[in-house]
Amino acid sequence: MTIKSILQKIDAIRAKKITLPPSQNAIAFNPTLNADEIALFEKKWKIELPDGFKSFLSEIGNGGFGPGHGLIPLGTESILDPRIPVGDRDTMDTEKDFAYGSAWNYEPLRRAMEEGTADQDQLMEYYFSVDRISGAIRVCDWGGGGLGLLVVKGREHGKVWCDYRGDFGGIFPETFSGEDSGHMSFLQWYEAWLDEIVSEVPLEERRFW
Repeated sequence: MTIKSILQKIDAIRAKKITLPPSQNAIAFNPTLNADEIALFEKKWKIELPDGFKSFLSEIGNGGFGPGHGLIPLGTESILDPRIPVGDRDTMDTEKDFAYGSAWNYEPLRRAMEEGTADQDQLMEYYFSVDRISGAIRVCDWGGGGLGLLVVKGREHGKVWCDYRGDFGGIFPETFSGEDSGHMSFLQWYEAWLDEIVSEVPLEERRFW
């Protein structure tokens, strides 16, 4: 998975005039970032971005054509959780390690909802807290409460995770095939998304969208 192969697949989509996903109007990217601009973001948030992601930003573009409603430009939006009401604490803590190594959901909340117990509000507050996604930045938004995350701190550094707490789906890694396979880096994830477009996999059969 390299920048060169990604660019080749983008060119193939353009050349074949393949129908784009419903959330994409065109194959377009924002201007690239230079090394100083990337370093400034890293310094501000006290992180080290994965090399592959930095290559994408500097050689392809800072946001644009990509999974969900498109890749989010690196900036303030990268560290905000849009699901939290304005005025509440919604900034991801990039100085803490990402907490997970495997898929996570909150069993106490599921039981409380099934049983109608009085502590549901307290459990909901814990479940939906932005603290659950510390150590990551936001790279895309799928709508319906689903976010694409890139881990920037901890043992999963450089891997892409999905946050589907919006519909109680928990937080889980993007994998190659099945739950027990390796976790995907940003470039691997992005290229897998392109592969399904190039192969014209029907929307309802796609793993990446």
